[in-house]
Amino acid sequence: INVALKSLENGLYEGTVTLPMEGKWQIFLEVSDGNNKMEEMLTIDIQKGDPSHNVASINGQEITSEDIAFYQFINQLQIEMYREKDKETYSGEQLEQAMKYWDNQLTAAEDKNTLLTQIIRLRAAALLAEEKGHTASAQEIEEEIEAVKEIYAKSPIATELIQQFGEEKFWNIQKEQYELIVLTPKVQQDVMDLVTEANPEAETQELNMLAQKKYEELLVSQVSTLDIHIN
Repeated sequence: INVALKSLENGLYEGTVTLPMEGKWQIFLEVSDGNNKMEEMLTIDIQKGDPSHNVASINGQEITSEDIAFYQFINQLQIEMYREKDKETYSGEQLEQAMKYWDNQLTAAEDKNTLLTQIIRLRAAALLAEEKGHTASAQEIEEEIEAVKEIYAKSPIATELIQQFGEEKFWNIQKEQYELIVLTPKVQQDVMDLVTEANPEAETQELNMLAQKKYEELLVSQVSTLDIHIN
């Protein structure tokens, strides 16, 4: 990770970097005035809860660099599953084009702003669901987890990546995520019910489009009411 430093007053320089996980990190400094050069290696230990570890907060609830890294992994996992399926479906030029597409998607999935937006949207939707009186029962969460486990179990690449990540750690984090994920469809169903009631003669496709538009408007409105800080 290369960090560009900017000059402050009194000979001080400053730079900011988001580290993807906690633990020991080495900082390599190379300082030059054009004629003389100095190099030095520093070691820092980043622990969860450190200010540098917190990326943002929503109503005081922290979003950490570890959260960002997990969402990046989930995106990678899904992309590799699509890639795996396309390898079984296509060949020749079609396969080459499909692989290029997924390579581009993999690069896009590393964008920290996109990942942070995903987290904010999910947490905002969950908060909205709770405001409307919805809850996520232990049974609902368990059923969703079991369903996604079956999907991943059928994919060799998903199984391999989860093992590399650490199965116990992966599913523990997933359980926390699904406490939020289970709430989102409940808000979407509320919106669909309202749209259907207001447009009794509309066809299914039109209702879906209207409901999606209404849901996005509702989510944007919800986000605007939250106390969000980006570090």
